[in-house]
Amino acid sequence: MITIVGAGPAGSYLAYLLAKQGKEVIILEEHSQVGAPVQCTGIVTHSIEKFFRLKNEVIAKRLDKVVVVSKNNRITVNVDEIVMWRDKFDRFVAEMAQEAGAEISLNHKFIGFEGKNIIIIKDKKNNKTKKIKTDAVVGADGPYSAVANAASMNSHPKNYIGMQAKVRLAIDTTAFETHFGSDFPDFFGWCVPESDDIVRLGIGCFENAQEHFYRFLKSRTGKKDVLCWESGLIPLYSPKKIIQKGNVYLIGDAASQVKATTGGGIIPSLKAAHTLCDCINNNKDYNREFKKQSGKELLLHLRIRNILNKFSDNDYDKLLNLMSQEKVRKILKKYDRDTPIPLVANLLFKEPRFLLFSKMIFA
Repeated sequence: MITIVGAGPAGSYLAYLLAKQGKEVIILEEHSQVGAPVQCTGIVTHSIEKFFRLKNEVIAKRLDKVVVVSKNNRITVNVDEIVMWRDKFDRFVAEMAQEAGAEISLNHKFIGFEGKNIIIIKDKKNNKTKKIKTDAVVGADGPYSAVANAASMNSHPKNYIGMQAKVRLAIDTTAFETHFGSDFPDFFGWCVPESDDIVRLGIGCFENAQEHFYRFLKSRTGKKDVLCWESGLIPLYSPKKIIQKGNVYLIGDAASQVKATTGGGIIPSLKAAHTLCDCINNNKDYNREFKKQSGKELLLHLRIRNILNKFSDNDYDKLLNLMSQEKVRKILKKYDRDTPIPLVANLLFKEPRFLLFSKMIFA
């Protein structure tokens, strides 16, 4: 039996793939329902449709533009993005796993290991612990991963503090905004519509998140009213992170499988699920195979992030000037952020001046 801890999309999609291969799979979910609490913006590129066709009820909006804002500049670029109801999406993937034969146990919390093939779990309904025998354990339990901690695989992770809230604001409902510059140190801010007058407004940063968020909130809405909070940690990808130790594996946020440029982790985790499924079925080294399959892409995102973190407001203004060219816009429309290698290669080929920013790697 394979035990997966966490019924988010990473864990559920892996369970779906393994169950389809005839594996006995159980997902342990500590909450009373799949998809709660929500801690994600839920915006993805159309690349998600390479994995499955989303049901209409999962989709809040389809967006065809992104407004990129710097201190003194603003451009609009055509894109193809999907805003999901994240709770419904999580349940959609969990139902796929169940239909394939996986079992989901709600209100069950992973406590720790007792030897190689025994784990201790707690039934939160009756507050009792029990032991179950398992052949493998997968930590799909987020940046606070209890599995990673219990297996000594959580070596000093670095996380952004993501502060997001739903607020009332009327914006173009076919576009989302991204904000860069000194008001958004080390990351960026976002404003994503989910309906005609409600948006998901957020920022990510390493420190002083509340201060930066409320400044952004006031600049966009003129007030401090929040409908509800959807905050959480955003892991920073580390190529040195150990994601397999014997029969213990990590996936998704628990494995820091997140794009460092945007904080998006849904599609990287779906890719990782295919890799991990193959590794479990064929006894391959997941640490090595993941780097072969996805490591180059996530490392490129990390290097771009390291460059962006050194940008001044003037640098961002210059970057947007380059991006405003029609030849660049066409590339940004053709290649999304989930295909970073061809995206960057084509950008450099069409506009070599992007190379000027690469000097900041060594600054």
